[in-house]
Parts: sequence; structure tokens; C-alpha cells
Amino acid sequence: MKQSLFPQHDHDHSDCTSNLMKFADLYCQQAGLRLTKLRRTVLEKVAASHKAIGAYQILDNLAADGQKLAPISVYRSLDFLQEAGLIHRLESTNSYFACQRNFDDDLTNNNPISLNKCSETSPLVFLICDNCGAIGEVEGASIEPLIETVANSEKFKVKHSQLEIKGTCTSCQASS
Repeated sequence: MKQSLFPQHDHDHSDCTSNLMKFADLYCQQAGLRLTKLRRTVLEKVAASHKAIGAYQILDNLAADGQKLAPISVYRSLDFLQEAGLIHRLESTNSYFACQRNFDDDLTNNNPISLNKCSETSPLVFLICDNCGAIGEVEGASIEPLIETVANSEKFKVKHSQLEIKGTCTSCQASS
């Protein structure tokens, strides 16, 4: 079931999280990656909402659950999850959020899932709501030619591109 880019503030997020965790399990299994208990727990903390969360907030959440960990353990898990394409990092705030394309994958038919990391397909565009903190994620294929033109004119080799755009989501606009 495809959700809107910015779900209503009162939507049932448990389906999003459940779909993401099913996807993560299948993806890691098919890709030959180990989704350890800690990596899974960190992913669940990141996926708890459509907002970004910092590593130290994850540590605080884990401590509240009775797990005392060193920051490096969380950062290593975040690095793994980001490399696997399961989460993204907002560079402007050094915080993380779950890849939204994995929230709504329909895994009920047990078809093989795509092992293409979304971060390798095209530039990423993140729409960040200044009011509620929700993040919308869209493919940036339409801006890729512009990025290539600018980079080529400067003989610059692009490794990764993402654009963070701040504004107001549809739910916040409707409630104001």
C-alpha cells in the first residue's frame, strides 16, 4: 500500500515500521548481510517515526530500554544500515531516518526484492518539514543532468549527491 509522501500526523505508523523491518530482513538475507540484534534494534529506533533522529538520541532511547552502549556501537550500526541503503543521513543535522521506499514495499507475495540501493540510482531529494520534522524522500533523476553539467564544467567527480529542502508539509499546512 503506497502512502503519501507526508502521511497525516495521526496515521498508524506501525504498518510503516513493520513493512520496513520485513524488508530489512529479506534484503539482508538476499544480499548476504548480517542484520544483527543491535543493527535491528537501531533500525527500529530510526524507523520509529518519519522524522530524523541523532545517534545520541538513539543511545538515550536504548538506555531507557535498559541497554547501555558505547556511542561507537551505535555509529557502527548506523554506518552499516546507511551502506545497506536502509537509512539515510541528513548531512545538515547529522541525523538519520529510514529510507521511505522501504516503508511501503508489499512483501506479501514473497517475490525477490530489488537489491539496488536507492542511493546509487540517482540524486536524492529530501523535503524536510520545519514544523513537524517529517521527511519526504523523492528521486532526483530530473535534476541529475544539471548536477552533471555543473560538475563536468568544473571537472568535478561526483561521488554522491543529495539535496535537502526545508519547508512545510501538507499535514502542517492543513492544520494551520
